[in-house]
Amino acid sequence: MNEMKYAAIIHNYNYPSDRFNPDYAKPGENQLILELIKIAGKQGLVQGVEMNMDETDDASCVGINTRNWKTVCSVLDDNGIALIGIAPQLWGGIDFTKGTLGAADPKVRKLALDVIKRAIDLASEAGSPYINIWPGQDGYDYYFEADYQAMYDWWVEGMRAAADHNPAIKSGLEPKPSEPRSYSFISTVSKSLMLVRDIDRKNVGINIDVGHSLYAHENLAESVVLCQREGDKLFHLHLNDNYADADGDMMFASVHFLAYLEMFYWLRKTNYSGWKSLDLFPYRTNPADTIGEGVRWMMAFDDLIDEVGMDKLGTLIKNGNAVENMALFRKLLFRK
Repeated sequence: MNEMKYAAIIHNYNYPSDRFNPDYAKPGENQLILELIKIAGKQGLVQGVEMNMDETDDASCVGINTRNWKTVCSVLDDNGIALIGIAPQLWGGIDFTKGTLGAADPKVRKLALDVIKRAIDLASEAGSPYINIWPGQDGYDYYFEADYQAMYDWWVEGMRAAADHNPAIKSGLEPKPSEPRSYSFISTVSKSLMLVRDIDRKNVGINIDVGHSLYAHENLAESVVLCQREGDKLFHLHLNDNYADADGDMMFASVHFLAYLEMFYWLRKTNYSGWKSLDLFPYRTNPADTIGEGVRWMMAFDDLIDEVGMDKLGTLIKNGNAVENMALFRKLLFRK
């Protein structure tokens, strides 16, 4: 059995706000960063956590920054949890309402690059091998609004500069087809791979958020293979679920059972060595329980692959008989 590495975004241990009902975040029940780490440690299921970089003042800080990283890492060590990724804040704030590395304003592009470089520096200091790039505001809403050629070139230029800032730290682009922009620039796995190829840096790759890929109508397993055949460019995974119509960030494996089983097979087949990290928005379920169930489902998928065997699953694919395949899965699941 391959070494299993299960993780979660630490902020998912809090209740999120519904965009229509911001008060639903349950004031008084949500915790700051150090308490969230202790909750994860007490639960004892995740081996690693990701954190957002939060450069606000200490009183309202809910992430990691240059002032608190030593304390954060000390509490992580006390709880036996690794810091596996840091996400620079590229989706919020007045400066980035019209984009980051793809913004038309060169001052905004420079500001975005500075934020990414600070995240890389923080990752290096705090011992995180990876930063996650999700530029939610990069894209367009209307026709004749964006210079597609220039935007692409700006992203190549910006990510090369970021990658060269510290080649020891990996950066993963996280595709999403839309939201908050009508069309996201970093939109699909295949387009992002084309961009990664043009950036041409060993430390720049892809983070597949499976929920984003589902509502982009991408095949998860195929996307894994495409990333890996480019030279192990799948750096990271965000796992959740939805109904392929919006980014619901639902409980992992609550909808797409077979799609995930096939993806887990190809993760192992292509020797994926990164983390399987939950990215959930538990609006109306207990956050820790939701994460715990997600980790147990990930374990169950890995155990099921061990039970069936990689050779057997490979034979199913080679034979290509969908009826025989479904018969096997029925017998495994229902024992009849």
